[in-house]
Amino acid sequence: MNTPLLQYITGEDVHAGDRVQYRTSYGTVVFVSDGENEEYSPGYEDNMGRDRGILIVDDDGGSNFIGDPDEMLSLLGRG
Repeated sequence: MNTPLLQYITGEDVHAGDRVQYRTSYGTVVFVSDGENEEYSPGYEDNMGRDRGILIVDDDGGSNFIGDPDEMLSLLGRG
């Protein structure tokens, strides 16, 4: 990807594979889209064409789709 996708409040770009904390849950970003450009982890291709936002799979197996990152989403590490 040559253009930035969405960004954490720290200014870093959100990428598929990022290890994150969202609210009180820990998980991995598996899909991110700015509405035009998208990035996804293997096995999550079926999310292509989805609205702008970030899909996070929690360590417990649940998932969250959020529209825009806010202070509740923190980058823990790159996958």
